[in-house]
Amino acid sequence: MIQRIQTLYLLLAAGASFSQLTLPYMSVPADNPAHNLKVFEDGMLNPFDNIGLLGLCVLSGLVALAAIFIFKNRPLQARLAGGAQIATLLLLVLLGVSIYQAIDKMPESGTYSFQIGIAFPVLSLILLWMASRGIRADEKLVRSSDRLR
Repeated sequence: MIQRIQTLYLLLAAGASFSQLTLPYMSVPADNPAHNLKVFEDGMLNPFDNIGLLGLCVLSGLVALAAIFIFKNRPLQARLAGGAQIATLLLLVLLGVSIYQAIDKMPESGTYSFQIGIAFPVLSLILLWMASRGIRADEKLVRSSDRLR
């Protein structure tokens, strides 16, 4: 049903995925020598600096949104939520690699700071996991009520 708690979790997970497009993961000060690096030309590391990050952010958000409207087919909804979880895990791995590479290429005198955007992939993963649990609980409830009939 569309009014279930997993719908809220899926909606929040999609929001967390799409909000990564507006919030940076890392930033460097304006007078930093790290501005010479390609990834920090605009002063921040965000999904637009890596096509993989961008694609996985959008994919994760779109799959979570699509799962909301497949409430009548709970097994498919659960598979879509699992697919969004896999996309988010891949996003976290790629984000870790991107951050490692950015820090590794940073000049000795370069400084950086992590921003709030780095928490959103983890938040999205947690919300997708909670949505999957809610979908499984719904399926279990429906199956138990079918046995009573």
